[in-house]
Amino acid sequence: MLGIRKAAARRIRAFSAAAKVAEAQTPAVASGAALHSLDSQINKIARRNEELEAKLAEMAPSPIPDSPWKNPATYAATRRHLDFALSLVPAAYHDASYQEVEREMIWQKKWFAVEHVQNFQNHGDFRVVDVGAQSYVITMDRHGELHAFHNVCRHRGAKLCTGGGNKKRLNCPYHHWSYNLKGELVGAPHFDQPRFDRSNSGLIPMRVETYAGIVWLCADPSTASVAEQLGGSAGVPELERYPFQNMKIVGSKDYRINCDWKLLAENFMEYYHLYAVHPELAKFSTVEQHKDNQGPGNYVGFVTNPLTNSGGCMDLDQFHPTPGGGALTTSEWDAKDTAFFYHLFPNVSITVYPHSVYTLIMLPQQEPGRTYEKLTFLQHPGSRLETDTDEQYAQKVEAALGFVCNVNQEDVDICEMVGHGVRQGPYEGGVFSPTMEHTVYRYQNMVIDALTGAAPPLYPPVMKDYEAHMAGRSG
Repeated sequence: MLGIRKAAARRIRAFSAAAKVAEAQTPAVASGAALHSLDSQINKIARRNEELEAKLAEMAPSPIPDSPWKNPATYAATRRHLDFALSLVPAAYHDASYQEVEREMIWQKKWFAVEHVQNFQNHGDFRVVDVGAQSYVITMDRHGELHAFHNVCRHRGAKLCTGGGNKKRLNCPYHHWSYNLKGELVGAPHFDQPRFDRSNSGLIPMRVETYAGIVWLCADPSTASVAEQLGGSAGVPELERYPFQNMKIVGSKDYRINCDWKLLAENFMEYYHLYAVHPELAKFSTVEQHKDNQGPGNYVGFVTNPLTNSGGCMDLDQFHPTPGGGALTTSEWDAKDTAFFYHLFPNVSITVYPHSVYTLIMLPQQEPGRTYEKLTFLQHPGSRLETDTDEQYAQKVEAALGFVCNVNQEDVDICEMVGHGVRQGPYEGGVFSPTMEHTVYRYQNMVIDALTGAAPPLYPPVMKDYEAHMAGRSG
């Protein structure tokens, strides 16, 4: 809607400018017929301006109170103390009207994760990312700078690109308008009229930043940086020190999932389901070894310590520890025998093992209750054992990737069952395990804050009573 309003406003300015040009070019002495013709043109422009202004007025965004999904009362049950709270209202996982508000309040106002920096190494590298009905293209220019744009030609609205790869120009398949990697219009066949200003017809930009080795996008120019969104000016300090940028992508897998993206996020951050859903993982990472590792900020953090060798492909002796991975070591946890888990608001889960990392980036699709998820497995070259041949190392990496993908498939399967269950009419939400699902409680309240436009201070490391937290910080 905002894009339509901007386009209409640009057309109004163009019509007005044309009228001024016409007036300025009127000769001092003109025939009555010429003046009549000019007056007729100006009157047409004026009428068209009035029509566009009327349409702009009709397109004015609805105020926040008009939608129940922006009303704090809708989420009263989830705002209670953790011991008495109920999970997010089930319609939030499948309702189309909810999804529209989520698009406006999260995907148009917040930073969200889309890709890894490793996929942008060369001049001309590009990737397309679809989020709901919106499509974006990310490029790397000759100076190594990232740019991001709405994936739409400024001429007649055709989608510019699909997938990813390497190209030096973004060429529209419809009328061959061409843009450089900075989004500037550099080619418009047969548009050689003097009044056409190419500088006003570049691609519509998105903000782009990198954080924790991940590319983030944001549509709102007033939103603070990724670091500030996650945890104030310091962000999540240990993640900022970790050498994500020195790791290589050694495997990935795409998923099209029949459930809402939030269910996948919530599943990642709770370990109540571990024994029931992940019997093999539970040999390596037990429920009893899961402990909080939470700082202030809009993220969820916990660890598994100590990791247990189980004779499997993820055992600690299969690879060297990640060079520089000690950045995560604290007075409580040694990075050499600890797995660190982070979910960064809103949509990326990061698992850091002593010898490797895997991430899950989850993005809503156009149909409510559908998600695209990308699993990426990364490892530092220095984690390879000197005694491994190329073939041995490749087999180890393949086995580790297979293990991670198997665990994730187990999660996908159970989340699709939940995605079906939350559509059942009598279900109104469930209670939280205070010791194993407090992480979900924390996350769901972050979601509610975004939906309702609440602006609380950053979350403290421990928060089990949202209402009391808010009252205490505002008093």
